[in-house]
Amino acid sequence: MYTGHLRGVLYDAHRRRGTRADDYLCRLCKESPAAAWDHCHEHGYVRGPLCGSCMTREGTGLPYHFLRLEGAALHLLECGGRREQRTLPRRFHTVVARAHLEETERHGRSPREPYAREVEHAHGVRRSEFGVDPLHPRCAAADTHLPWRP
Repeated sequence: MYTGHLRGVLYDAHRRRGTRADDYLCRLCKESPAAAWDHCHEHGYVRGPLCGSCMTREGTGLPYHFLRLEGAALHLLECGGRREQRTLPRRFHTVVARAHLEETERHGRSPREPYAREVEHAHGVRRSEFGVDPLHPRCAAADTHLPWRP
């Protein structure tokens, strides 16, 4: 069982040690043998052992599906740089905003869910578009485009 003993270790330094990921179960699904050591590509810190399926979900799958895994957001924050910045990797930001909207803004019998999508990223600033059901009177009054900084 992985106990977090590589927390704070840079992936390149860890690779020289030769600790094998397949000696552990996947940190997220806790069922499959780990295939590799997941690490933050921006900061370089080891996050933990993941199986091939969970690794694919994290790296190239839809962010929404990855964050639905129990412990997924905490796993991403195992990177010391992420913890220090108090933010998830960029590709997960809009998904988190959408989940927040779904939890806080869904109301009545409106047939459509609120939405959030990234529409622009320039000069370090992200612009996301947030919307709601334009046919619902309460939604039409709230529909807006807001700049959002993670």
